[in-house]
Amino acid sequence: MSIKISDLPAASIANDADIVPLVQGGTTKKAAISLVRPAFGTGPTNVCVGNDPRLSDSRTPTGAASGDLTGTYPSPELTTTGVTASTYGSVTQVGQFSVDAKGRITSAASVAIDASAIGAIKFTDLGTGVSAFLETPTSANLAAALTDEVGTGSVVFASGVTGTGSAVLASGVVGTGSAVLASGVTGSGDAVLATTPTVQNPTINGYLEGVTSVTVASNYTISIATSTVIIAQLTSGTTCTFAMPALQAGKSFALYLKQPSTGTAVNSVTFTNVVWSGGLPPSTNNTLGRLDIFSFVSDGNKWYGNVSKNYVY
Repeated sequence: MSIKISDLPAASIANDADIVPLVQGGTTKKAAISLVRPAFGTGPTNVCVGNDPRLSDSRTPTGAASGDLTGTYPSPELTTTGVTASTYGSVTQVGQFSVDAKGRITSAASVAIDASAIGAIKFTDLGTGVSAFLETPTSANLAAALTDEVGTGSVVFASGVTGTGSAVLASGVVGTGSAVLASGVTGSGDAVLATTPTVQNPTINGYLEGVTSVTVASNYTISIATSTVIIAQLTSGTTCTFAMPALQAGKSFALYLKQPSTGTAVNSVTFTNVVWSGGLPPSTNNTLGRLDIFSFVSDGNKWYGNVSKNYVY
């Protein structure tokens, strides 16, 4: 009777000498396991096993490349995208690029910068005349750029410059230098001029001289560098000598000499290198609480003095 293979008992191991059925050319034959088992090993006709060194040996690829590559292995190249190799953008342009899903640049161009699109201010947006002045900063262009200018002339910032007219100045304006002013311009404000400015035939209304107040105990050197009115308060019972400033033609100043209000009046006050009216130095008032006013002018060779005395202060 026939027995199905599935009804046979299971084998625990297969040895090379064991027999298995084999259908060959329509006829069932027997074959040893060694005949149908693959030959494992490292030879060219053997099946690789896990530690076969052929699995770790490097192999140089060959054949034609495809996809995003062109040419042949082992040295294929990236396919070109049609973008010209160049530098894009400049001081007036910006580079503009398109990138595909694979991260490749597919187009590139230099695009002119639109100042209005980025909020930049153009010279022409600054007002009538302003762009012309910024490009060519002349006095005429500056006058044209000012919307409330009522005078004429040129602005000059240089030492030794002279001119005519008056300046309209904002209050509290300070600075240095000289200005050429157009005639007929009027106004108010403060101006700080150069160290030794030359002003020809000015009309000055309501001006103030600089004032320095000092307390004099004995000797005092008069300085008119920052003021031309000196108020000198004498102390009780002292003898005082005043040294004059350096000589310079045209210089003048006033000295208010105040006796102490209490204590002992000062009996002796002298001035160095002064020529007095009449040839003799005046005697000072020696009464407490009184004021003598001295005035001095110089011709560059000497100081000339005069006094008006005995004011109550």
